[in-house]
Amino acid sequence: MKIHSTFNRGENQAEAGAPRPGVLAFQRQRATEAALTLVELLVVIVVIGMLAALLLPLLSKAKIKANDATCFSNLRQLGVAAHLYAGDNGGVLPRAEPLPSAPMFPMQRLPRISAALGTYAGKNDTNVSAQIFKCPRDNDYFFEVEGSSYRWNERLNGQKIDLGESIRIGMVVASPSGTNNYQSNIVRSTSATVMLLDYDDFHPNPPKSGKYGVYMDGHTDPYDPPADMPRQPTLAPPGPPQ
Repeated sequence: MKIHSTFNRGENQAEAGAPRPGVLAFQRQRATEAALTLVELLVVIVVIGMLAALLLPLLSKAKIKANDATCFSNLRQLGVAAHLYAGDNGGVLPRAEPLPSAPMFPMQRLPRISAALGTYAGKNDTNVSAQIFKCPRDNDYFFEVEGSSYRWNERLNGQKIDLGESIRIGMVVASPSGTNNYQSNIVRSTSATVMLLDYDDFHPNPPKSGKYGVYMDGHTDPYDPPADMPRQPTLAPPGPPQ
């Protein structure tokens, strides 16, 4: 009886240690599910990567358009500020340096345009005022160095707000009998006279100019330099302020 009892206990132990058919099937099913889950995860990652590759260029274009719209809005507000200034100063526009880092007359420096129009542009809020003078696409540090991303038209210094710019052009003609000096004036309407414009081509649009400008009549447009206007020299980006 003792031997039989020991045998039965050994058999039972052997049966307990061996996996049952149902357990094996369940383990196989779990392994298959885990494998499918991993494949599905890889598929999701690939799909996300493809969507990102498609959407990133669109997001980049949307950001550029938003920055362009901000620059347009800044210039429009600065045009309003110039009219407000003139309204408080007998209809006369401010006098300011076109390039404060290189003043026209170093011994008689004029203020920056951001200083002249600051209170009118920001309603005495210096933070708001500073943002209005900064183009979001000014990556050449003009704002940091010059105090503004926008260049003031120095030909309008102290001029009446309701008069367009007047440009005097001189010419010397040589002849066998001597030299003759000729001068002529070019007078533009307020709608054709730019007050402030981007220092550089912040908004590339070849073959056209990449600058935006606000005109004396208050409208804002991409700047198209007149054919008969003396060409402004291209400014080298100032780089980070020292």
